[in-house]
Amino acid sequence: MPLVAVRPFKSPRVSAATQVSMMTSIPSPVGGLNFRDPISEMPITDAMVMDNFIPQRTGSLLRKGWQYSCNVLDVAVTSLFSYNAADSADNKLFAASGGSIWDVTGEDAVEDQAATGSTDGIWSTTQFALASGEVVLLAVSPGAGYWVYEATSGWTETTPTNLPTDLLSVAVWKNRVWFTENKTSTVWYLEDIDAIDGVAVAFEMGSLLRNGGSVRGLINWTLDSGFGVDDYLVVVGTEGDIGVWAGTDPTAAATFGLKGVWYVGPVPSIGRFFTAYGGDVMILSELGLVPMSRLVNGQFSEIQPGPSSKIQNVLSPLIVQYRDNPSWDVIIVPNSDVLIIKLPPKNNTYIQYAMNVNTGSWCSFSNMPMVCTALLNGQLYFATDDNGIAKGLYGEQDGLTIENTDGSAVSGDIQGAFNAYDMPGRLKKFTMVRPVFITTKAPGIKLRMNTQYSFTGVPGTPSFNADLASEWDTAYWNIAKWSGTSNTYENFFGVTGLGYFGAVRMRVRGVGGSTTLSSYHVSYEPGGIM
Repeated sequence: MPLVAVRPFKSPRVSAATQVSMMTSIPSPVGGLNFRDPISEMPITDAMVMDNFIPQRTGSLLRKGWQYSCNVLDVAVTSLFSYNAADSADNKLFAASGGSIWDVTGEDAVEDQAATGSTDGIWSTTQFALASGEVVLLAVSPGAGYWVYEATSGWTETTPTNLPTDLLSVAVWKNRVWFTENKTSTVWYLEDIDAIDGVAVAFEMGSLLRNGGSVRGLINWTLDSGFGVDDYLVVVGTEGDIGVWAGTDPTAAATFGLKGVWYVGPVPSIGRFFTAYGGDVMILSELGLVPMSRLVNGQFSEIQPGPSSKIQNVLSPLIVQYRDNPSWDVIIVPNSDVLIIKLPPKNNTYIQYAMNVNTGSWCSFSNMPMVCTALLNGQLYFATDDNGIAKGLYGEQDGLTIENTDGSAVSGDIQGAFNAYDMPGRLKKFTMVRPVFITTKAPGIKLRMNTQYSFTGVPGTPSFNADLASEWDTAYWNIAKWSGTSNTYENFFGVTGLGYFGAVRMRVRGVGGSTTLSSYHVSYEPGGIM
């Protein structure tokens, strides 16, 4: 039969009407903080604000909480250090407070060594495995001299011949103990190897301090130089000069020599300014985190920036401003896969920067009042600003007491990069946002849409029921709430905003260590170019 034309509708059908709203899926900012790249050119996987969220490959994880592990001391804690014995049952956590050394391994602090003579309470420690197999802890502090801790005999003040008492740091290099003297260019070493006492010999390092200052610390750096693995002695000056020594016997020029001198910028004056990082050593200075391997190979420069380049614009001014304040720490926390830069407090507020060691992505931590830090049995510990000792990155809540009470939900703040939604020249009216979380309990969320490169924070605090899961054989049957498996939680939130660019600012409260922001969906109505 012949084809017959269909009569047109007098009015357009509803289904044929032009779609007004559009929706785009935005990935979680797994690239972490980025203060380096231009705002207009930043990848959408980076973030302008990322506080208490750890960027991971699969999403942004709300960090774990922290819990008190020892009752508070009467005087502020100025240093924290651990002893890892050959027998883990003898492991200890020590705190320096009020001129004494306290055992804070348990819930009650015990004064282990009174009246050390330390002038500022800042201690440098290292462990030394003796030829007998016994592990000892070596500790020095300006004014206190040199102390040795052994599991069987406890603390002993040790006085090698010629060694001064105003010592700044201690290190072990090729089975020989080395010391730095406070505010001088002289270092000291024990004449005998595999010894913790004896005769101390002075060694002048002033010639490598081309920018002046004094020797700040000594580092044992293990490196494969192409002729096999060898240990190098790294000498760091306060003004940023670094000398690398190789050899065996410092008394013989034929077997001990300076390999070279490099510059990294001034280093922090108080605290631990370096950490081992795999087969490398990371040194914190005004140039950021400097890997020794790249420094000596000529690969650390403006053209080839270091691992902290994305936060350098913020980190460097802080090091300049607070360089002489107590205290700085650089520490790797293996069970959380993060490297933490612990800064001195700013206006009594504690902020830390953390890098995911697997991805190199950065974030910040807040609400963890870290005065000083240490690792024991792979667990991060820190002294708090109220003279207590706490486990860090531990549990699901912040500030839990020893009795597991009075904690608060972990709170995070996040804002990804600004996005033009593939329409950089057209205005957009933003209407809704749907964040997608993978977690065991629906988080509390408050959010807004920031437009035109604004960074307005989210007012108020999201509500969240922080009831924790119950323990088997402890909680009451048919009353306790049992933990469930992870689920996906997603809800729409209405927003307002008109602009060419938009970025979601979100404040989240949830279960620490198991709340992951996977992505979020943004609904908007595109407009004209005017």
